Amino acid sequence: MDFWRLSHSSKQVAAIDSRSGRHWTYGKLAEDSARVQSALPKLGRKTLGLLVTRNCYESLVAYLAALNAGCALILLDANLNSSLLERFLAVYRPDWIFGVQEQLRFPGYRRFTGDHHPLFISEEIQDIEVHRDVALLLSTSGSTGSPKLVRLTLRNIAANAASISEYLQLNPQERPITSLPLSYSYGLSVVNSHLHAGAAIVFSEDGALRREFWEAVDRYGVTSFAGVPYTYQLLLQAGLLSKRGDSLRTLTQAGGRLEERFIKELYRLAIARGWKFFVMYGQTEATARISYVPFDQLGSKIGSVGIAVPGGSLRLDEDTAELIYSGPNVMLGYAECRSDLAKGDELHGILHTGDLARRDDDGYLYIVGRKKRFLKLFGRRFNLDDVEGILSREFESTIACYGRDDLLTIAVENCLRPELISEAVCKMFDLPRVAVRVVNMEKLPITINGKLDYQRLAYCL
Repeated sequence: MDFWRLSHSSKQVAAIDSRSGRHWTYGKLAEDSARVQSALPKLGRKTLGLLVTRNCYESLVAYLAALNAGCALILLDANLNSSLLERFLAVYRPDWIFGVQEQLRFPGYRRFTGDHHPLFISEEIQDIEVHRDVALLLSTSGSTGSPKLVRLTLRNIAANAASISEYLQLNPQERPITSLPLSYSYGLSVVNSHLHAGAAIVFSEDGALRREFWEAVDRYGVTSFAGVPYTYQLLLQAGLLSKRGDSLRTLTQAGGRLEERFIKELYRLAIARGWKFFVMYGQTEATARISYVPFDQLGSKIGSVGIAVPGGSLRLDEDTAELIYSGPNVMLGYAECRSDLAKGDELHGILHTGDLARRDDDGYLYIVGRKKRFLKLFGRRFNLDDVEGILSREFESTIACYGRDDLLTIAVENCLRPELISEAVCKMFDLPRVAVRVVNMEKLPITINGKLDYQRLAYCL
């Protein structure tokens, strides 16, 4: 089923604002989406839009309007650093921009005057083709401002929404809460899969550690919560999951590796409170989800990323042990500039994940390493080469980035004030201080080929 068509009962509740308590039915959501859709520019070709998202009803309306209009849509978070947002605009030059903040202004765009939230139309006519199948463009490392985007189709997002809905056994009585950004593939998959099921989504802009967030969970009878490893660590440390959320039935975790001790603690807590806790593995390149651990198997499969989601399959490369996924949710390919949006399907449903894995006797998979230079911090993926480039330009110094999933380490040569780099990185990428470490070195190690020696740098962790 195409969830964006909103074919559920028009009287059924589709969305709830956590602060005001306002409800919107599927009928009202369809009406509001159609109104925004009618305002989108018609240029005689497929248009490219940019949605600056917040966790609010208005962002959902604009998202569905773009899907129904057949546009290609870039999603970026409203909290993205302004200079990084400008970089996306310069590279992709979208035909229109929808933002839910009244104060937003974009040079080269005129504001549409109508009964809508801020809609901006480009004053420059673009003549670059956008492939007919491109529907959604998500960043795998939007936190660094990299212009590299994943090109997804309507088929991709529909297939993954249906797959998630199937293995989580979602139904119209579900009430998820937006604990993750809509621009993040995991957060968006929560919305897509629950729209597919005809559920009511509680929109909250409060962080998962705030009192207001858990008051909303209790007030609106929220049934499911989605979190990344760092969020679960904080919730467990604060004891919130043992005190709040009596209405919860399902917890899901993705966005990086959660330490086994925390998985065991969550499993015990789920048993005690009558929840189901799903450990999942995914990549934006596969729209969101690739594998999951069924809850009834979690106790004996701690540390596993599980089995393939319905409709997909997983295998290991015989020579490298790289995990390879096949399924209808695999992207068309990447885009690094607007002209790349004209490209068609380059992967044909097969994704080389870049992760190394092993399979146990029961067919369950375990990630054992990575081939690529990236890491995940608090559910966001950072391309370390991109970070190096940005910081090297910013500080005009030789810089090397490496680390693990809870710590970005930055090695710099002869830095007089390393704390300034740490402060700048935290501000630029919206990271807490505990997530960044700066190592001052007289000389960065290099290999015999004259390249940075990341293996030797790793000993500095």
